[in-house]
Amino acid sequence: MPGREEFASMGPALRVPGLRLEGKDAVGRSIEYHRPSSLADACELLRQFGDTAIPLAGGTDVVVDLRRGAKAPKHLVSLAGLHGLREISLGGGMLRIGALVTPAQLQSSEEVLSSRPELLDAVGVFGTPQVRNRATVGGNLCTAASCADLTPILLALDARVGLATPEGPRGIPLVDLFGDHRATLLRPGHLVSEVMIPAKGPGEGAAYEAFGLRATNSITVAGAAAYLLLEEGQCIGARLALGAVAPTAFLVKAATEVLVGTEGGDAELEEVGRLAAVEAAPISDIRGSEVHRRELVERLAVRAFQAARRRAQ
Repeated sequence: MPGREEFASMGPALRVPGLRLEGKDAVGRSIEYHRPSSLADACELLRQFGDTAIPLAGGTDVVVDLRRGAKAPKHLVSLAGLHGLREISLGGGMLRIGALVTPAQLQSSEEVLSSRPELLDAVGVFGTPQVRNRATVGGNLCTAASCADLTPILLALDARVGLATPEGPRGIPLVDLFGDHRATLLRPGHLVSEVMIPAKGPGEGAAYEAFGLRATNSITVAGAAAYLLLEEGQCIGARLALGAVAPTAFLVKAATEVLVGTEGGDAELEEVGRLAAVEAAPISDIRGSEVHRRELVERLAVRAFQAARRRAQ
C-alpha cells in the first residue's frame, strides 16, 4: 500500500466527512484512501462504495493481500481514527473488547486477566510481537481465515459480536459471522465494532491448544478450544471449537452431546477427540496432510479439555 505522500490528488468532496487521498496500489491500480472520523461515517462510506471498498484496521492481512494482488479494492476505508474501538471494559458480567484492540493489549489488560485469562492461550501463539502490536481483534475475525487463533477460543466462550450498521447497532453470535473460507456474512456498510464475552463464573474453565510448524510466527496447522462448566463434579456445559481444519472455524456438536451429564473423565474426552477428528474437514497442503491434521485434532481436543477441566476445578 503506498504511503500518504504518494497519493496525488484530494479529488472531489465525499458526502461524509473525513480524510480522502488518491493514488495507486502496488500493481498500479487506482485506489482511494478514506479516513472517517466516526463509526457512522465509516459505515456510510462502506455502504456507498459496496463491494469496491474494504475496511482497513491493523493491516497485517489487508496490506499483504494488496501487495500481492490478492485484493483489488477501489477504496480503502481506514478505521484508525475510531479511537472508541480501542477500549476494553468489564461490567455487568460481560467483557467487552473493541474491534481495534490489539492482541498485545489483551495480553496486558487487567480486565482480561481477571475475567477471561483463557484468551491469553491464543494470544501466546499469535504471530510475532510486532504482529501482536499491530493486528486487531476485529481484523482477525473479519479476515475469516480458518487458521485464525482468536476465533476458536472465542467460539468456545460463546462470544457475540457487536455490529455497527447504517440502521443502527446490533449484536449476533460470533458463530453467525462466518460464511465460507475468508468470507463473512457482513453486508456492505456493516462493521464489527466489539466482541462481547460472558465473564468467567464458578465452575467454568476453557483452554486453547494449537500446533504450528515453528515456535514463533507460524500459521496454525490445527487448533482446538474447549470450554467446560462443572457443577458438583458433573459436566453441565461443554463446547469444542476447531480451527484450521475446515473452511472456517466451527463448533463440534458431538462434544456437548458426549460430555454433558458425565463427570468429563478421560474416557469421555478421548471419545470427544475421536469424534472431533471425524467431524473435521481438513485439506492437505504444504503445512500438513489431511491425515496428520485429523490426528492433531484428536490429541489437541483432549489436551484442551484436560486443561479446561483443571481450570474449572
